[in-house]
Amino acid sequence: MGTDAIGILLGQQCAPVLAGIKPSNLLIVERGNQNGLRHVLRGTEIQKYLLYSSGEKDYWFLFEAKKLDALIHQAETAAYLALCGYDTEDLEMLLQRLARRFTEYKENRAGFPHEMGVLFGYPLKDVQGFIENQGKNFKLSGYWKVYDDVAAAVKTFRLYEYMKKLVLELCSQGVCIPDICRVCRMTEYQW
Repeated sequence: MGTDAIGILLGQQCAPVLAGIKPSNLLIVERGNQNGLRHVLRGTEIQKYLLYSSGEKDYWFLFEAKKLDALIHQAETAAYLALCGYDTEDLEMLLQRLARRFTEYKENRAGFPHEMGVLFGYPLKDVQGFIENQGKNFKLSGYWKVYDDVAAAVKTFRLYEYMKKLVLELCSQGVCIPDICRVCRMTEYQW
């Protein structure tokens, strides 16, 4: 897979992370593209952590360390993640735990680690609502299932869609990912 194809996948799956408005996301690519991904992300603040590798696909946790660190140190988020067995004082340990949980899920040894939604920046009340309601009784469905603040979620969904469109447009024009990150982070949003 070439760097252009990886850039398009990044735009499709992780545009809000590239734009700096989301702390992290999952990127799924064909197995064996680690060097291409590293090359495409060079010059950005985006880091990657391999959660799981199957025979065909690699599942990467893409994140911006500063944003993720700020998120996991919010009192409610830290307390929730601690209940789920995560050490929020050590990002590497947190990522290792997430990789173990995700691997157990992919190997059918455990359920999906829904706490991943919190790490993606989804509202804690919505993640908890999803778990409590087993994915049912939601008020709105988009990038996640909404159980609490619909108006805020609608704005966020619109922003994510706008960023996805912008990133993919820039990719189609041949703009490299580091430049896309800079352009998106300079764009002002009024929703």
